[in-house]
Amino acid sequence: MGQGEEVVSLFYIGTAIMLFLAFGLMFIVVTYQRHFFRMKRKEAENMLRVSLESEKNERARIAADLHDGVSGDLSAIKNYLSVLAKKESENKTIFDEIKEGVDAALQNTRAVSHNLMPPLLDTEGLVPALKNHLNNVGPKAQIEFEVIPNGVDQLPPLVAYQLFRVLQELTTNMIKYGNVSKSEINLLQEKHSLKIEISDNGIPFNFKENLAKPNASGLKNITSRLHAIGGTIIQNEEKPKGNQFTITIKNINHA
Repeated sequence: MGQGEEVVSLFYIGTAIMLFLAFGLMFIVVTYQRHFFRMKRKEAENMLRVSLESEKNERARIAADLHDGVSGDLSAIKNYLSVLAKKESENKTIFDEIKEGVDAALQNTRAVSHNLMPPLLDTEGLVPALKNHLNNVGPKAQIEFEVIPNGVDQLPPLVAYQLFRVLQELTTNMIKYGNVSKSEINLLQEKHSLKIEISDNGIPFNFKENLAKPNASGLKNITSRLHAIGGTIIQNEEKPKGNQFTITIKNINHA
């Protein structure tokens, strides 16, 4: 081999080594970036989960304070007024009016407490709590709500809580904007997965389009809550009248 050929060979070998090192460096950088973004995404998901768990605990604390503190004080005032009304017959009308006001304040306090953290959610689970909530709001809104559970067991507390808030938001939207008279919520649990179908006969509503609007905080909360428990929501094909959504959680035990 001549000196020229040897130089050419060394050039090609050197070039190959440089290319190998360059591609190796690029591979390391890309792999690191993927790992970095994956860790950041996981960190964001954990922060969201912690935030929602903190919200749940704070709601429970405030609800307990309202129930045990304010409700207790109002009940004591109500009993005291009843005693005074018996002794002061000439002022009975005034006492009765005050008592009615205290009764109204007591009912409102209990309603706020139950809305912050429905007691049935912890003791009996998602389905009883949801039925109780819709039985309260449905008649006032003149909407016939039907909840159909199909083999739904007691769900993990965080999953049950987030799903309750999601369904509460969806049904509240029906009441406020949907012109709905009938709605059906069908829950189907199969081993570790859960599917919820929500349908109504109201005004057609495009979830994706409204989600993109700057004032769609309620819809954004729905997607955030579902994301925190590994869930998704899709809107089935739009119809001339009514809406249908499907919520899916693939593994409720790892949510």
